[in-house]
Amino acid sequence: MNDMTMPTPAAAGPYRPSLAISSRDWLMIIAAFVLSRAALYGMGYFGVQLYGAPGIGPLQAYCQFDCVWFQRIIENGYDLYPRWLSKGNAANWAFMPLYPMISGALSSLLNIESLIGLMLVANIAFFISLPLMLLVLRQLKLGDDTARFGVWLLAFSPFSAYFVSGYTEPMFMALMLGMFLFAYREQWLMVAFLGVFISGTRNLGVMMVFPVLILALQAYGWREFFRFTERAFKVVFTLWLIPFGLFAYMVYLYHLTGDALAFKHIQVAWGRYMDSPLDWWLSGFELGGRKAYLSIMVIFGWCLNGYLFSQKRWAEATLMFICCTIPLMTGLNAMPRYMFGLYPTLLAIILLTHRWPAIRPAILCISGMVASFIAVAFVNFKFFTV
Repeated sequence: MNDMTMPTPAAAGPYRPSLAISSRDWLMIIAAFVLSRAALYGMGYFGVQLYGAPGIGPLQAYCQFDCVWFQRIIENGYDLYPRWLSKGNAANWAFMPLYPMISGALSSLLNIESLIGLMLVANIAFFISLPLMLLVLRQLKLGDDTARFGVWLLAFSPFSAYFVSGYTEPMFMALMLGMFLFAYREQWLMVAFLGVFISGTRNLGVMMVFPVLILALQAYGWREFFRFTERAFKVVFTLWLIPFGLFAYMVYLYHLTGDALAFKHIQVAWGRYMDSPLDWWLSGFELGGRKAYLSIMVIFGWCLNGYLFSQKRWAEATLMFICCTIPLMTGLNAMPRYMFGLYPTLLAIILLTHRWPAIRPAILCISGMVASFIAVAFVNFKFFTV
């Protein structure tokens, strides 16, 4: 089923193991969540106390960069015209609406500050992603030990700072894991339902149409779609529905600004413009410093992506390639968090440890150390972490 070159109709039906999670595994999930939150918020708090501005709490410390933009959306709505940053040429149109909408609704319901609402939604979404990771890896028949390792790797992934801050990464990860889980199980209507939300969370969410299509072709073959069967219809319906969240936002932007692609065009305010991804990558080595670090991380991502292709994980590898290449076409900034905010990136590491289980402790140790370093740098507004 993983080899795209040999699509065979599943006469016996798709593999659908039970979605039940044992009490032992729930305890592990809760422990991974609580320990990762305690470690990351603790590192952030002491990091800002020692190297930043004393008196700032852990939630405020983690509200950097994009988080501030989401707060403005909750409190003031979307801008009518650009008016932010030093040149006054930036607007919050670049930030998709679902995360601030849910956070704002929760803030109003509980009568709490917008920042607390953002953090609550982010942490709830991340908690949901942990059992989803366990179920996804079990669905792939990788075994309980590998599935449990995947939970811990997600909890302490190198860029976990973005899973405890006011960013879309936790929602994006949870929705992506859910979509892959139900796509593996060929439950297309659930994939469609989650797809509407993922494209309203991040614009790259629309790219989920490609892995969904690949998985459907692996399951049924090309001929199924020429026969217009019920299964083919469900897949096509799903593919049409996934972009709905983004399209709805585009309609809103058109009525607000007159430009349905304002979310894309406003990126120029952050110095992002379209160019060859190879040119951007090479420019990092030419400029040196943090740009060289970003270019090195791109190489690391390419290696993991190549490994996924070598393992014939066509759907996951294709998504990773697209979701890393499109941002790289507009610049090097944020490339590491884009990579580690993707399920396929973590899957590549998990597959490596499944082949060589002895390296799991070292992987978790290195990942945790990097997560701590990035967390301290992030709360102190170090731009290389963006």
